[in-house]
Amino acid sequence: MPALLLGLAVVANAACRSAAVVDEPVPAAGLPAGDGRDILVTECLNCHELDALELFRDFYDQERWRSLVLTMRENGARVDDREVDILAEYLARQFGTGVE
Repeated sequence: MPALLLGLAVVANAACRSAAVVDEPVPAAGLPAGDGRDILVTECLNCHELDALELFRDFYDQERWRSLVLTMRENGARVDDREVDILAEYLARQFGTGVE
């Protein structure tokens, strides 16, 4: 019985944290439209502020953005191979040196 109660407490705690995230305003309004915007909002802005993009503005090309996204995936970002490419292209187009 104690294990069941512990399990329920863990589930309830996770549900509460998830609800808190859903209630927060999504900062997508300030981001340019594009295929990668939703991926950026749902997977990157969980850990990073939008200000972080300014550090790389007009500096990273598409391949460097891709490498950075892959590094973030190794650190827990939930993006599949297709999303890596979409996100890298979006970041290069909107915040980097453009798409090659």
